[in-house]
Amino acid sequence: MKLLVVKLHALGDLTIATPAIRRLRDGLPEARIDLLTTSWSAPAVVANPCIDRLIVIRDEIFFSPGLRTLPPTAKLLLELRRERYDAALIFHRRRAVELFIKAAGIPDRYRFNGGEDGKSVLLDEGRHSALTAWELADLMVRKLGGEEVQPPGLEGLRYEWFVQPDEAQRARDLLVQSGVGERPFAVFLPGGGVNPRVNSRVKRWGTSGFAALAEWLRNEAGFQILLLGGSSDRSACAEVADEAMVEVIDLSGGLDIRLSAAVMALSGLVVSGDSGPLHIAAAVGVPVVGIFGPTGVRHKLPPGDRVYAASLGLPCSPCFFGAFSGCIFDRIRCLEELPVETVEDAVRKALEHTTSVGVDGS
Repeated sequence: MKLLVVKLHALGDLTIATPAIRRLRDGLPEARIDLLTTSWSAPAVVANPCIDRLIVIRDEIFFSPGLRTLPPTAKLLLELRRERYDAALIFHRRRAVELFIKAAGIPDRYRFNGGEDGKSVLLDEGRHSALTAWELADLMVRKLGGEEVQPPGLEGLRYEWFVQPDEAQRARDLLVQSGVGERPFAVFLPGGGVNPRVNSRVKRWGTSGFAALAEWLRNEAGFQILLLGGSSDRSACAEVADEAMVEVIDLSGGLDIRLSAAVMALSGLVVSGDSGPLHIAAAVGVPVVGIFGPTGVRHKLPPGDRVYAASLGLPCSPCFFGAFSGCIFDRIRCLEELPVETVEDAVRKALEHTTSVGVDGS
């Protein structure tokens, strides 16, 4: 049996889908499982043992289509048709994606919000993304005659990210070169919300809040502070470094996401807004604090007993699902009025699970 999993975006969303992919592999152990994704998201599944083949396409094929994307789109369609997949698991609600997979000649398709044919699961803000993805994979397994299991519930799901030995060594070398000594360190990610599909800087907490948190964590717990992020996060990280009254190490813009994940795996704490690194940090198993505003804690906070949320909890939140349509206030109150003390409380809880990890891995 040949199966195609389709998850095109984004890095964090594909990480969220890893428990579902695990369910597919465990339920149909003899099946060949291929994953179709984009170059932006593909790092999330490097070395994932649940996937037999990774098909990586350019991000713009589905998200910025035009004349220049017609040849690679046609080539992809022909490639998928030649594979003669028996079924597809589509982790999307977009009709265009399903029509493309249908055109690829895959007869049996499982997707979100797909109608009354018994091959879809409802995706909405009332249920966690990881759980709905798992339920869709479970539906496919059961329909295809695979092994049935007791539903685990959200608390039974764990994200997966496989740090490779060479990545871990590169991370340790980088930390030594950056001056990280024997003290534990925390990773802050003040940016986020930007990928080839969306630009959602409205999900960011203020840089002054991160600067104050850095001062508190350094003075109260002795943690060194590292700033991580991509090229679009450099300005936010620079502001935090400028505002903080303690030394921080700014590594933003210089590391790819695989190396960033390896660095986070060695840390004692990760603090991030609701963006890809939040979910990656949960996947590598370190204590995590997620800062939430327009997006919902119930819908997006990674599962696990080492993951905590900091949120103002306004009655109007969450208001973000897929695309931000504007705030009813004159500013994003759920983030701009989120006090540092609230985040500190969440950090205290997370620190109960922290063990000091040296740069030598011990």
